[in-house]
Amino acid sequence: MTAEPPPPAPSGAWRDLSRTARLYLLHVVLLTASLAIFGLFFNIAILALGFSLDFLGVLNSASFAAAALLSVPLLWLVSRIHLRRALLLSAALQLCGVLLFALWPTAPALIGASVLVGAAAVLFEISAPPFMMQHSTPATRDTLFSASTAARIALAGVGSLLAGQIPGLAARLLAIGPTSALAYRATLAVSALGLAISALPLLAMRAEPAADTSPAAPAGAEGAAAPEHRHAAADTDIAPSHHSRPRRLAAWAAARVPAVWRDLGRQPIPLLKLLASPALISIGAALLIPYLNLFFRQRFAVSDQLLGAIFAALGVCTGAAALAAPRISARLGRIRTVVLTQALALPFLVLLGWTPWLGLAVGAALARAALFNMGAPLYDAFALERSDAAARPTVIALINGAYSVGYAVAPLIGTRVQAAYGFGPLFVATGVCYALAVLAKYWFFMRPPRQKQYRS
Repeated sequence: MTAEPPPPAPSGAWRDLSRTARLYLLHVVLLTASLAIFGLFFNIAILALGFSLDFLGVLNSASFAAAALLSVPLLWLVSRIHLRRALLLSAALQLCGVLLFALWPTAPALIGASVLVGAAAVLFEISAPPFMMQHSTPATRDTLFSASTAARIALAGVGSLLAGQIPGLAARLLAIGPTSALAYRATLAVSALGLAISALPLLAMRAEPAADTSPAAPAGAEGAAAPEHRHAAADTDIAPSHHSRPRRLAAWAAARVPAVWRDLGRQPIPLLKLLASPALISIGAALLIPYLNLFFRQRFAVSDQLLGAIFAALGVCTGAAALAAPRISARLGRIRTVVLTQALALPFLVLLGWTPWLGLAVGAALARAALFNMGAPLYDAFALERSDAAARPTVIALINGAYSVGYAVAPLIGTRVQAAYGFGPLFVATGVCYALAVLAKYWFFMRPPRQKQYRS
């Protein structure tokens, strides 16, 4: 791990983005707008199909459990293929998963689709940040990372606005009810079409040399595997004894562990500090955030169109905030910006959970989402620039794994709590986890070092 360099000034960075970086941003725009259509009505569609709230929790948990279990195999895969191919594979898995939801809504198929969507999500998350590191310079890095997050969030909002109209349009075209299961299945099919189109910018990319010139280390060729130090097991016996075989097998297995994993394992404390806050955020978010559409539907009885407009506004406000984050970080520093904005978001989470007025709830949701998420790309860049180039895919994979760890079980807990007690306890638990996450960032990365006291 290396020290964080000072944040560069963002002026002129937009003009300096490479062609590949711009095509990547176009891919992100199309991908996230399509996934927003899927995400807005996923919970509602599952319930409309006749499945229980408990089964909905199982599907959400299955997706993130699959992401956690497949993280290491997918990381191994990413280390051996081009990052662009990994992004293409992620889009293909998303497409297959959403098509299964739309075309084959049986319990086993829905669980399988959740696994595909979870695998696709983790594959994107461990491929995209190293890809952006390769195709950016220190002068453009904050801009590219923040633009990517802004596009993912803002275009998710636009997708939500579009999604709010699709069930009604499908109902008119198919002569069915606007809240019927078939109308929501048609909406998911539109999402699948968008996912297929999102692959086109990736296919239009041409090979470019890596542009990572950060102080940590120069990046290698795209998708190149980290070098491994292979040590042959000592073979001094003419006839190896029975007892030497386990040792030789262990030595053989250890020699095939990537060198970068061994290096990180020798000094785990800096990495664990980076993972603590994402893990806490994951636990809190998994209890509540996947069910915000149900919260607005149940608490305020909003229509599909209004629900789409609310989530569109959430996306646009959060995306705009992410675009502003580099300018704030240029003045305050990356980690200070993240800690400040996430701390300011906490009162709005409390207000969202307890206000009885829809307008105030929407305003609180907008402020919370914008403030809490605007620093996320800065935290990724902060973590990656503290890591050697060869370790970056592993570091970002572990960070995203930490962001997913709570989703293995917490969504199921969230549905049980909803059914028994409503949303109130979920807001409390989420607020506590978020507050601990902010404190962890402050404690590990901002707290002034203790000065030794000397007696004269």
